Amino acid sequence: MSTIFARPTAVPSEELVDPSSLVYRIDIFLLIVILVFAFFNAPRAITRFVHRSEWLQGHVLHSVTLTRKPRINLNTRSIYVHSDPQKTALDLDGGSTEAMHLQSTPYFPSRSTHDEKALPPRPLTVVVPASIQETWHMPMLSSLMDPVASLLHTRVHENYSLGQVLIMAGYSVVILVAGLYRSSPFVDPNRSGWISTSQLPFIYILATKNNVIGMLVGVGYEKLNYLHRFAGLFAVLATNIHAIGYIYKWSLAGTISMHLAEPYIRWGLVALVCFDMLGIFSMQFMRSKFYNFFFVTHVVGLIVLLFSVCYHRADCIPYVIVACVFYGLDHLVRAIKTRITTATLRPIPELGLTRVELPTLNAGWRAGQHVRLRVLSTAMGLWGMTEVHPFTIASVSKTEEGLVLLCKKAGRWTTKMYELAGTSMYGEHGKEVGRSIKVMVEGPYGGVGNTVIPSYSGAMFVVGGSGVTFALSAVQDLVRSGNSSNVTDIDIIWCIADPASLIPMIPLFTALISDSNAARLHVSVFYTRSPTKSFDGMYLPPGITLVPGRPEFIRHFDGLVNSVLSGGGCSGVFVGVCGPVSLAGSVGETVRRFDPNLKRAVGGVELHEEVFGW
Repeated sequence: MSTIFARPTAVPSEELVDPSSLVYRIDIFLLIVILVFAFFNAPRAITRFVHRSEWLQGHVLHSVTLTRKPRINLNTRSIYVHSDPQKTALDLDGGSTEAMHLQSTPYFPSRSTHDEKALPPRPLTVVVPASIQETWHMPMLSSLMDPVASLLHTRVHENYSLGQVLIMAGYSVVILVAGLYRSSPFVDPNRSGWISTSQLPFIYILATKNNVIGMLVGVGYEKLNYLHRFAGLFAVLATNIHAIGYIYKWSLAGTISMHLAEPYIRWGLVALVCFDMLGIFSMQFMRSKFYNFFFVTHVVGLIVLLFSVCYHRADCIPYVIVACVFYGLDHLVRAIKTRITTATLRPIPELGLTRVELPTLNAGWRAGQHVRLRVLSTAMGLWGMTEVHPFTIASVSKTEEGLVLLCKKAGRWTTKMYELAGTSMYGEHGKEVGRSIKVMVEGPYGGVGNTVIPSYSGAMFVVGGSGVTFALSAVQDLVRSGNSSNVTDIDIIWCIADPASLIPMIPLFTALISDSNAARLHVSVFYTRSPTKSFDGMYLPPGITLVPGRPEFIRHFDGLVNSVLSGGGCSGVFVGVCGPVSLAGSVGETVRRFDPNLKRAVGGVELHEEVFGW
């Protein structure tokens, strides 16, 4: 964002600091802080890109020629998988599921070897040369300073951790020092105008999808969006303090009409209106309830704002140029990352999802990344054709099925897409369910940053509802890695409302378990509502359990850690959670309170969160 500040008629005699020089030094200080974070992230970035396969992954979607068929059967048109007909739906693998139920008594992590009752046996690993089997592992700094990291990850608010609050507090101190050092906003409103202008580059960079700051510190743009909003809030406040201060001084002096007649003052008022429009319509209520209106006002406001600031005062132009350069480069890269192709839309009624298949794009993303989807069909409505929505990629790269998205029916736009997918079309085999539609896909973005999941000894994925897409892509990648991965134990914990949601996923889960030759894979599904249909005749294979109630995360996590330790693993455990804030909070609390001795013994624990909402 920018600022409005007028040419002062007189500089207060007590001001000894040049405001333009002061805010320039403040920006240099903020850049140094960013570079410090980048320095600590550098070892993990180097470790990631040591693997040549990572050079072209996670940047641009493209298509490659497949030299062999994928090992994982991803055909989800098959609905049921029949196993032993003598087994019931809840006694799925010959063992009791009692341990899977919630317990009323407190549970304490054991230090003994994990009891793997009701779990599939650990696969026999094939001995391969060390050069092939080894995947370099670089733990996060948080793994080396667990007590401090656990404290920083503690949620002090629904959407913010203590670490995020401290970062915002530190930024607030820097901005307040810049505004109050040898100055007062009641005497010299010019200083607040300079502060607002100086933050323009940071605010615009943090708003970009191809975020330079995020690349340096190793996180996706969505993880830094809170800083964009926070810095923008400070800029709005500073701009209003600047404008109100001058209007008050001119009113006392009786010269307000004369000043308002000046063109540069009028341009300043335009900038003020843009700033306030951006601030008011960016509130969470407006974003969640009137997103389209928020989007339009944001685009118009940020463009008009830059022009008005330049016409208001020429001294602002260098800051505006920096903001324009990074914002323009972002849109250029986004254009390069955009693909227009034909997608097949199929409904999955049991999950309330639309399965979007893009077979022409089969490479270029990493597990856990997302793309931004636009459906180019008049059936979505004229306004619906302009909307873009982010969805996590549910498939692994370099397979025949290509890029696959599972889009939950959660709003007006996704409901229209679900209804469009449910309409019939005629294909080679006659009447089929699904539609072939032109779509625009942009990405990939986000993901686990510089984390290399196959470098860990164990992995647990806790997902809720449609968040299963995050686990699917990551686990498929681990299974395909085979003996080149260090992971020996994989657990998926999926929380759903209706057990019927499991039905269309059985073939995929079964294929993953069958193909997981180098790691033990177990899928635990928990449902919280009474079944809406009968499950007579549906049997699950070993490795998949279906249990009513909510999972006891500490028991599952303790079991995974002890299983990894029993296999000699010491490269750490990766825990990925994707779902609502409450789910992420519960898993995070489990990881933080887990026995620190076991954490150190296993090589540390890294928690990655993908939370619904923004």
